[in-house]
Amino acid sequence: MNNLKIEKSKNENEWNDFLFNSINKNIYCHSDFINSLEGKFSKFLVKKNKEIVASFFLQEKEKNIKLSNETIYTPFIFKNYKNRSTSSLNTEKFEITSFFKKFLIDNYIKIDYISDYHLNDLRPFYFHNFDKKEEVFSIKFVNYTTLLQIQDINKELDFQNSKFYKNLSVNLRRQYNYSFTRKKYNLIEGYEKEIFKDLVKKTFARQNLKVDFDIDTRSILFEKLNKSKNIKMYYALEDKIVKSFALFGLINDHAVYLHGGRSEEEKNDYSLTHTLIQSFVNLNKNGINSIDLEGINSPNRGFYKLGYGGTILPYYHVAKLK
Repeated sequence: MNNLKIEKSKNENEWNDFLFNSINKNIYCHSDFINSLEGKFSKFLVKKNKEIVASFFLQEKEKNIKLSNETIYTPFIFKNYKNRSTSSLNTEKFEITSFFKKFLIDNYIKIDYISDYHLNDLRPFYFHNFDKKEEVFSIKFVNYTTLLQIQDINKELDFQNSKFYKNLSVNLRRQYNYSFTRKKYNLIEGYEKEIFKDLVKKTFARQNLKVDFDIDTRSILFEKLNKSKNIKMYYALEDKIVKSFALFGLINDHAVYLHGGRSEEEKNDYSLTHTLIQSFVNLNKNGINSIDLEGINSPNRGFYKLGYGGTILPYYHVAKLK
């Protein structure tokens, strides 16, 4: 690890260029998203000699790393290694993660850190405990998300015989079919700030929850990301009334489901199912091959998202509390 070093990123283009060519391709890591968050966030680059091999960002307060209330995680971003053997790739990622662990130990006292599912080898933290003969690092909890592969969603002449459709739950197939046979939804593409704000508020209110982010700041961020073509929003109309919406963050061929909701809680309203599935079809036509449905950690929303047939992946909350 002598040829590895960590330095603060001071160039937004350099940060984003690495992100767009990494394996993570996560909109939460885009500099515009990070810069919109409250609190002090620092961006770091991990370099091997002069080449960037990883990056990460942290919310710092004095000598502590805090969790943010505005983002679900701060992913550790790995270089997209091509034409490398699995053993070589695993070895290098292990060395980089070990160097990251050393950086945390050397610079911070208390650590609360959540990455995405790409940081899946936690041995450097466990090995540190083994060497110290005490539990310095602990896994406070494990969260889960579901990843959809949609490369073939448009390749079947008959959508109902596609792999994607067959992987849907019976209930979602029924809802989707109903949305065509008994409803007349009109799907619209385009970011609309007021629709986003209105339906988010209605969705949270219907669930007796308080919106847990600054909706005005977030809507301004989405206007900026819309101009750079890093978000897509779809909404369904029924008789010119907005019934549901879905909003995705895009990095190259990968999308993250950021927000979605319905205007009303009414029987036989399957507009969100219609909006999501039709969104997937349209996203794939625009070059998207995978979608992170982001979070299956509450019972109701978790089971609903699992109905789309994605792969379940864990991501970890790593903590050092003293």
